[in-house]
Amino acid sequence: SVASCNKLESDLEKQMKIDDEKIQAYFLQNDIQAQSHNLGFYYKVLESNTAGEQLNKNDVVKFLYSISLLDGTLIESNFTEGKPALFKLNSYTMIPEGLDYGIKLMKKGEKYRFYMPSYLAFGNYVSNHFAPRSNFIIDVQVLDKMTETAVFNMQKDSIITYMNSAYPGYEITESGLCFVDSIPGTGYSPQQGGMVTVDFKRKYLNNALIKSVEGVSFPLNNISAVAGLQEGLKMMKEGGSAILVMPSSIAFKESVCVIPRKVRSELVRDKIISEEVLPYSILKYIVKLKAVN
Repeated sequence: SVASCNKLESDLEKQMKIDDEKIQAYFLQNDIQAQSHNLGFYYKVLESNTAGEQLNKNDVVKFLYSISLLDGTLIESNFTEGKPALFKLNSYTMIPEGLDYGIKLMKKGEKYRFYMPSYLAFGNYVSNHFAPRSNFIIDVQVLDKMTETAVFNMQKDSIITYMNSAYPGYEITESGLCFVDSIPGTGYSPQQGGMVTVDFKRKYLNNALIKSVEGVSFPLNNISAVAGLQEGLKMMKEGGSAILVMPSSIAFKESVCVIPRKVRSELVRDKIISEEVLPYSILKYIVKLKAVN
């Protein structure tokens, strides 16, 4: 056991040295000066904002990014290709993990460039988009920082606007769940601790499908499904169908932020992370309650 542990430590130290040599060679070749962080990554301030608010642990950070290999190959950018990303700072919900510590250095409105070694990124993970032990260049621009309460209030307003347009006559609960009893059931209502069997489609608010499930059974026990789905099922009757729209606070909350986003499906497939849902996502469920036991 001790020998195995020592071997793992020496393997990590070896990889740290290899990564640092590659990054240093890149700096020398391109005449780049960058600051070093004690964890092993490097960074440059591209745009400073001395008057900006400092980011703090548990802030919900809204940011733009691009991620490339050291040879300049662009893997993904949402500066022009997509909506800003969100993540909860210093909550162990960021991949690459080194970026969690890097963004902590920033202020609102600033733009940094990070040179991220493989051991603080994806390690030896085999992806369709980059080779194992890849080092990365990641540009990050912080657009905003919010509390989770502010995120909830913002999402609640967005959901109400959406529901007023799409589903007039909906019910809304204290948790922020919006409920539409689209086909009322005639059987029993589920109770806490009871078993249910359901079909559901999980979507984003723009109707993009995330997951479709048929005939899944689980107990209403606060851990087998997200809180918003369990709350909505208790408002239904057996044989009925409903539409549930919920803020992230009763769905998947902060989940895990993956940069680049296109790798997320691979990580789910390989059971590195458990959920496809992006952090702080409003969700829409189309649910059929097939059985109550």
